[in-house]
Amino acid sequence: MHSTSSLPLALRLLRWLRLGANHVQVVMMATMFVSFILQIMFRYVFNKPVAWTEEICVITWIWGILWGASFVMSNREDIRFDVLIGQVPREVKRWFTVVVSVSVVVILVGSMPSAWSYVTFMKVESTASLGIRMDHLFSIYIAFVVAMVVRHLYIGIEALRGRLYDDPLTTDGAKDPV
Repeated sequence: MHSTSSLPLALRLLRWLRLGANHVQVVMMATMFVSFILQIMFRYVFNKPVAWTEEICVITWIWGILWGASFVMSNREDIRFDVLIGQVPREVKRWFTVVVSVSVVVILVGSMPSAWSYVTFMKVESTASLGIRMDHLFSIYIAFVVAMVVRHLYIGIEALRGRLYDDPLTTDGAKDPV
């Protein structure tokens, strides 16, 4: 196992960013949980339901899912439907991976202008209780698209190099950096 100081700077920076993303995810999930408990308390204990707690739950749920998929999950943690791909030889798996990765990148890049247009248009709307502009809330989707494009470019390039996401970990136990 490598000591932290012997790792290349880029890999140390990537690990530091991933740790920071994990902390942000924890804060979002804790915020959602506390808001949910407050919602129950206001509704059933005080008999005075409030809308802002539900808004916070919905916002942190959406952001938590897209943030986690973008910055917290590694390639090995993705859910994959591999019934077909698990039955083919490794070389065919590689090409399936390349085709799927290219397809995902093309679709997401192709959808980006429309997504950007929608997100920027939503600056005219705000949430009902907290008054948060909708373009700020939906901006996480743009980050998600960019992260997925980068991730699938990486997966496709690695497949072209002969490495697949389900290959065993390296001999030193390191996981993939993305």
